[in-house]
Amino acid sequence: MTKTVRIFEICFLRFICHLKSGIRNFYSSFRKIALSLVLIVMLAGCGNEKSKSSFSEFTAIGAATTNPVIATGFRITDGEQERLLEIFNPADTLHPVARFYLVDSVCAGNRYADGITLEVPVQRMVCLSATHLSLLDALDKMEALVGVAGANYVVSGKFKERVANGKIKEIGIAGRYQLEALLELAPQIVMVSPQAGQAFEPLTNAGLTVIPNGDFLENHPLGRAEWIKMMGALTGTEKRSISIFDSISKSYNHLKQIAANTPHRPKVLAGKQYGGFWNLPGGKSYVAQLLHDAGAHYLWSDNENTGGLMLDFETVYNRGLGADYWRLLVYSDTIYTYDLLAREDGRYRNFAAFKKKQVLVCNTRTTAYHQQGLLQPHILLADYIHIFHPDLLHDHKNQYYHLMP
Repeated sequence: MTKTVRIFEICFLRFICHLKSGIRNFYSSFRKIALSLVLIVMLAGCGNEKSKSSFSEFTAIGAATTNPVIATGFRITDGEQERLLEIFNPADTLHPVARFYLVDSVCAGNRYADGITLEVPVQRMVCLSATHLSLLDALDKMEALVGVAGANYVVSGKFKERVANGKIKEIGIAGRYQLEALLELAPQIVMVSPQAGQAFEPLTNAGLTVIPNGDFLENHPLGRAEWIKMMGALTGTEKRSISIFDSISKSYNHLKQIAANTPHRPKVLAGKQYGGFWNLPGGKSYVAQLLHDAGAHYLWSDNENTGGLMLDFETVYNRGLGADYWRLLVYSDTIYTYDLLAREDGRYRNFAAFKKKQVLVCNTRTTAYHQQGLLQPHILLADYIHIFHPDLLHDHKNQYYHLMP
C-alpha cells in the first residue's frame, strides 16, 4: 500500500465518524418538526427511516452503463427510491470509506444508518481541486459551482468569467481554506481530493458534507475520466455523463489500436530533479499506461509503483542516458527551452534525448492540463503518438505535449 493510499484511508475514516454524528443530530431535530398531512402522504412511499443497511435491497439496474467499467474508486447502485454512491480506497474495493444515499426532494427525509442522505441534483457545491471543474463544465453544470480553492491556478475562460462576476467565490488554497467564507456559501457538498497533508475534519466538524474524489488515484487514464459518472449522478446529468465517457473511451481505444501495430517502440524517460531527487512516474501509474498505449517503452515499466518515484540522479542517469525521448511536465511563466533545462543541471546535456532535441514538454502554466486533461486522455494519447510515431496521425495538432523548442 502506497503512502498516498494510506493517507486516503486514514483521512476519510476520520471524517466519516464526524459525518455520521451530524446525521444523528439532524434527525433528532427533524423528528420534532410537525409534518403536514400532504407531506406525510408524499413521504409514505419513501419510508422515513431505514435503520440497517439497505445495500442488499439494491438491484443492478443500469449497472452495465452506470457503474464504472475501469475506475475502481467508486460504485453507484440503484435502489427502489434511492441510489447508493460508495467511495473506495483503491487498495480495498470491498469496504467503502464513504457511503451516500442519493434521493430526490420527496424522499430527502429518509435516514440511513450506514451512510449520508444527500438530495440530488446538487444545486450548490464547492470544489477544492481544479481537476473537478472540467467535470462540471463538460456536463454544463458550472452554475452549480459556488466556490473553489486556488482559482488563480485555473486556466479556463468560462471559469475566470464566473469568478470575475462573483458567481464563484475563492475560498483559499489547498490546506488553507477560509472556513468562514466557505460556510457563508452554504454548499450542499464540498468535493475534495484526499491528498497527502490535507485534513478535512474542520469541514465536517462545521457540519459540511464532504465527498472525497479519488480520481487521481486511478491507475488507468480512462479510469480517471470515468469519475464524470459520479459527478453526473450528483448533478442529475447521468445520461450525459455516460455518453461523454463512452465517447472518450471509444476514441482512446481506437488510438491505442493504431499505436499497437507500430513495429518500433521508442524508449522514454520521464521527470527531472526536484529537491535533490529525480521525480518520475511509477511503472504502474496512469502516465506509464499512457506511454505504453502510445506505442512507447517506458524505462520504468517494470516498477510496480502506482504513484510517483523519487530516485537519486545516478540511478536515473545509468538507465535513462540513452532514452529516445524525455517527457517533462513543468510550470513555467516563460516558454520552457533546452537552455532553461540545462541551467537547472548541466548534466542534462549528456542525455541522448537532449542531444537529439527529443524532449517533449507540457507547461501546466499555459495549458489546461490539470483542469481538462482528466477528461481528455484520448487527446493526451494522440499527442504522444504524434510525437513518437509522426507517420501515424498526420492531421493531429498537439494540444498538451510538444517537442521542446
